[in-house]
Amino acid sequence: MQDLLLETQDVADFLDELARYASANLSSENNEVFCGITLLRPGSAGTVASSGEKARRLDELQYQLDEGPCLMASRRQLLVHIPDLAGDDTFPAYNAIATANGIRSILAVPFHLPDDSVRAGMNLYSERAHAFDGGSVNRAQEFVAQASKGLRLAVLLAQHSQTAENLRLAMSSRTVIDMAVGVIIAQNRCTQQEAFSLIKAASNNRNLKLRDVAASIVESAGGGKVATHFG
Repeated sequence: MQDLLLETQDVADFLDELARYASANLSSENNEVFCGITLLRPGSAGTVASSGEKARRLDELQYQLDEGPCLMASRRQLLVHIPDLAGDDTFPAYNAIATANGIRSILAVPFHLPDDSVRAGMNLYSERAHAFDGGSVNRAQEFVAQASKGLRLAVLLAQHSQTAENLRLAMSSRTVIDMAVGVIIAQNRCTQQEAFSLIKAASNNRNLKLRDVAASIVESAGGGKVATHFG
């Protein structure tokens, strides 16, 4: 799981790789396992990753019916295992459609995420009855447990990256504005506050960002495009 997280570019790629990884590791020569990952947000549900089109279609049928094992697992945060759809009546409408699509057994495992407003689950499908034995269930739970930690780490890294980018942009804007203030002071022999007020007034009158007005002032004075460097 750590390798998957390190080798992928973002959370979406990580989840896609996770779905394919779970599918490959839980499949056998005589039993192909299809995997989808459901994400529930307030008022919406969707599949954010899958091992293939079949898993995605089986997930989306649940959203259309508003019932099914992956929805129950995600909403209630509990494991849902249906060894044989033919002998189960937990989700009558969904079971009938899934069986018509060749599916006989389903395993749904919830992700445990810190944000209660977001729920998720890994959905595993097989065309064989009793495809998921105790070992398969344990491996699926281990995948999800490790992936939950990976997801939390990915979110934290994304937040730190965004914070660093915001800080860089703020520093860049501040530098350009300070340069423009210096230009206006030199041209008009005014105070720093008066120079800044002139830039702000131009920004409001022209409906432009303060940084863009400042950059145009510096470029007009120096004859070149403004670039800021941080080392």
